Amino acid sequence: MKTKTLSAMTEKGLDKKIAEFFYENQYIEVTDIKFSVGSVFAVLILYKDK
Repeated sequence: MKTKTLSAMTEKGLDKKIAEFFYENQYIEVTDIKFSVGSVFAVLILYKDK
């Protein structure tokens, strides 16, 4: 299993980073996604390479 953490100051910025990550890693199997909202928007993606 691998993890990727992305964060941004805005929700739109985080959406853009998530889209870039999935575009660059089209052949992964996502196991879980955790979101966090505080002073920044953040996401933790747990995945496996295929």
